[in-house]
Amino acid sequence: MESNNSITKNKKNFYFNECFGSTADLRRPKKRSKIENLSSITIGYLESRKGSLKSRDLKRMRVLLDSGCGATLINHSLIGKLKTTNQKKTTKWKTKAGTFNTDKRCKINFSLPAFHEHRKISWNCYVDESDPETCSYDLIIGRDLMHEIGIDICFSTAEIKWDNASIPMQSVEKLVDEFMDQFEQELLYSHDPDTTDAARIQNIVESKYCPADLKGIAEECNLLNKNEKEKLFNLLNKYSHLFDGTLGSWKTDPVELELKDSESKPYHSRPYPVPHSQEQKLRDEVKRLVQYGVLRKVNRSEWGCPMFTILKPDQSLR
Repeated sequence: MESNNSITKNKKNFYFNECFGSTADLRRPKKRSKIENLSSITIGYLESRKGSLKSRDLKRMRVLLDSGCGATLINHSLIGKLKTTNQKKTTKWKTKAGTFNTDKRCKINFSLPAFHEHRKISWNCYVDESDPETCSYDLIIGRDLMHEIGIDICFSTAEIKWDNASIPMQSVEKLVDEFMDQFEQELLYSHDPDTTDAARIQNIVESKYCPADLKGIAEECNLLNKNEKEKLFNLLNKYSHLFDGTLGSWKTDPVELELKDSESKPYHSRPYPVPHSQEQKLRDEVKRLVQYGVLRKVNRSEWGCPMFTILKPDQSLR
């Protein structure tokens, strides 16, 4: 359980009730930065060989998130042997980084670790044939991709937000070769706890739980001999109840959560409408969570927050 900074002012003295610090908070300026000197830039990593996550096949990219560009463009120098498709007509693009003509597209896989370290993005980009030496950015993320995955550029706070992760806007000088390595280190080692756990949480909520194939797991351990695999299987099988695909429970004393403001008024909003095609799935999911003890039926409550449903890849509900 994480607690937020709480500061009480009493005349000239400050009293810290609870304190939670993060590197990212320390790095972010408390005063509003001059927005005209900042840009929506970050660093990304491209899988230059399909399906390979080896370090030699990951290419570092200078990334610009450009709300003024309708589509996402990648420089031809990065795609290597990735498959491209020709377009019937040449398309002209105007972006913050300049004007480009494209006649090819390429589906790429890449990540933006400053937001979520292990979340992969797949997108069909336009290929920019410009000389890389004259380009300030390797990848320009346009409105199409930002809208699809939910990235927001917040000029009021000089931040870029994606789900529960946010990074500050930066000076364009950070992507100059001289400062690139230092900028990369700053981004990768300055996550808030919420941000670093985001990909892990995402994998949990999108997982489809089922009993583990203990025999198969033991057989996949290629570094073990036949006798050692058999011992591993027997050990896993001894505790098979831990791998039955159902939720477990943590036995502890009741936990009380105190509101930051003890005088907060209860909030109860109207529920969001549920698509007719998902109504039965939602009923079944709620019933399942009640059976597991995750949810408990309450007929009346002063507090109420609406929820909405999202289909998982296997068509079950999140």
